[in-house]
Amino acid sequence: MRFLRLLCLASGLIVPAAGFAAPASVQDDQITLTGPIVENFIAAHGELSTLAAQLTRKYGDRSETPGDDPVASLPAFDNVPEAKAQTQALLAKFHYKDFDELEIVTNSVMLAYQADVPDSGDDQATPDGSKVDLDADKAKAKAEVEADTSLTPDKKKEALQQIEDQYASLQDSTPLPGNAEAVKPYLDKLKPIAESN
Repeated sequence: MRFLRLLCLASGLIVPAAGFAAPASVQDDQITLTGPIVENFIAAHGELSTLAAQLTRKYGDRSETPGDDPVASLPAFDNVPEAKAQTQALLAKFHYKDFDELEIVTNSVMLAYQADVPDSGDDQATPDGSKVDLDADKAKAKAEVEADTSLTPDKKKEALQQIEDQYASLQDSTPLPGNAEAVKPYLDKLKPIAESN
């Protein structure tokens, strides 16, 4: 299910980065992507992965789950001064002020990647391949609950809140306008990164 994979990606990525002048449209945990930002992310991820592998050999595996993206384990080395200095130097090299910034870029890139390379069971597309209108679907679901005479007022209120929460989660896992197009030329280079997450 695409939605669950997006939620896993969005919450499981601990790879911060951005480092360009703050993009004009920062929305919560996403930024507007451009070709240079995506290229910088790919280059940074490669070097950060190499560093993570070196630190793992030297200090042991600190990933939360075996097989996770090695870059996600880098914050776990912050208590090792040498490792922290090397990590911070690489982040700075790629214009990321910290892991939080890298995480925002990672989230933006991975959400856009998923929009371009959906699961075969993509539940956010219609049979003809067009995108689902989430606002229209939300309104329809709310109208159905409101029209259901078998629900008590408390149950209606609870059901309506669940609808709000579910659609808010779906909106959070939708890339910003233009981001899917920005990553499209880099899909082959992003595939190994996405698969490691």
